[in-house]
Amino acid sequence: MSTPSAGIGSRPVVLSDRQGFDRRWFASKLEAVYVPKNDAEAVTHVGEAISRYGRDVKVVSGRHCYENFIYNDATKALIDMSSMNRAGWDERRAAFFVEAGCENWSVYRVLLNGFNRTLPGGSCYSVGAGGHIAGGGYGLLSRLHGLVVDHLSAVDIVTWNASSNSAELHHVSATSTSNDERDLFWALRGAGCGNFGVILRYYFDELPEAPELASIYTLSWNWSSIDTASFADLLACYAEFVSDMPETEFSLLKLTHVSSGQLGMIVQAVSPEGTTHLDHRTEVERRYTEARTRFGAIVDHTPLRNPLGGHPGWTTALTGNESVQHVTYLEALQTLNGSGPNQFGKYKSAYMNKAFPPHQAAAIYRWLNTTPQGVSEPDMSQSLLQVDSYGGAINRVASGATAVPQRDAIMKLQYQTYWLNASRPGEGSQPPYRAQADAHLGWINEFYREVYAEYGGTPDPAKDPSGTVAGAYYNYPDSVLGTHDRGNVDDALWLYFLHNFRNNQRNLVAVKRRWDPANIFHHAQSIPVE
Repeated sequence: MSTPSAGIGSRPVVLSDRQGFDRRWFASKLEAVYVPKNDAEAVTHVGEAISRYGRDVKVVSGRHCYENFIYNDATKALIDMSSMNRAGWDERRAAFFVEAGCENWSVYRVLLNGFNRTLPGGSCYSVGAGGHIAGGGYGLLSRLHGLVVDHLSAVDIVTWNASSNSAELHHVSATSTSNDERDLFWALRGAGCGNFGVILRYYFDELPEAPELASIYTLSWNWSSIDTASFADLLACYAEFVSDMPETEFSLLKLTHVSSGQLGMIVQAVSPEGTTHLDHRTEVERRYTEARTRFGAIVDHTPLRNPLGGHPGWTTALTGNESVQHVTYLEALQTLNGSGPNQFGKYKSAYMNKAFPPHQAAAIYRWLNTTPQGVSEPDMSQSLLQVDSYGGAINRVASGATAVPQRDAIMKLQYQTYWLNASRPGEGSQPPYRAQADAHLGWINEFYREVYAEYGGTPDPAKDPSGTVAGAYYNYPDSVLGTHDRGNVDDALWLYFLHNFRNNQRNLVAVKRRWDPANIFHHAQSIPVE
């Protein structure tokens, strides 16, 4: 494939530049890649790229975007943040910092090994901090310590001044002297992904101490032992379980497709500060026995035969199988720290404030037992609905304090389907592979629509008088919810941000209008100027 001439300050494009982590996405017309190594280069490169390519410039850190907001046929230039990949302590700012090009695994290792600190962020090792933190950031310590943005104290960001046609570096925080900068900082705490500028660095005045120990266990059940009634009971039991669990625990219920043969749950429990090793182990063993009894009253447990997939928490080993695995915190990060292989994938999300209503449980059971036409049953073996525990410290933050409004949820859902084939880069949706992609996409989209049929096909709290659902997660973007091209992007952005989108006095549309009136930082679900 020939490479067009690159812009000034950029480097030539290579094939891997065109490919997202999700193999569905490919930037076929990419002409230039800018790789800043410091703040000065970032300002220069952003200015050069936008001056030459305008809105066809996109920003990338870990390449994990679930939709084609970056890797598409319109993208002409990338600002690749991978060379700004340091984390540590900034003496001048008297704060911890994480640069946008860092990946989760590097952040955890540097903060833990250098300072005995951690972030309550995601478990997928290769996800970039640039998008992960700006979208909210949550993970297996979030029940204990909240979202990553709840700890954020300042951000360095390069914005575009439409009046002077120039790039500008700003250090914004809740204590900035300018109201506009304080508003921008608020928006970057949950809605910063590709909307307002190029984030270079995150600062944290304080970070939680890393736990000493972590314990992991798995419960698993054979699909052959589960019918509609026991499945509904299992979901009801899980909702009670996550509502009752201590904040030091986090669970991932992996409702895998029937073709996988089993479904299961992973629980991580970290040691509370000041707890002895013996006391921690004793308490987790007690909780494990209690959980086995609680869930075993519904469906008999069986040993896990294959690792449980899905994001987050993709594992390649039979984690804590039939016993509790007691490890150091670093080992726990390694054990549950997996992004999985590069594949084709589609994702959808929902927040839940309450347990699953009967019609939702029935729909979930039906679709997990449905294989779409055009694929074989084994091709569905990685497809699942993952139900993560939520709440705890997350729920002690007001809905308007950050851009993330879902502060009453007890569970967070991620619908996932994966497939793989022998297609070359950029050709995965072309014949003869298109039928496979269409089958997976049709399955997950219809699955989702039926679960939320009572609310119009999405988890829209405005159409749910029961208060069960609470919208969707911006970091799990889903173009089916609405896009600019289809003229219904407000439908999606309402689900992500609720009243923080347009209705509140401090809202994202107003911040966008102030900081990016030319709408330079634009994608299919970006915040609109009007």
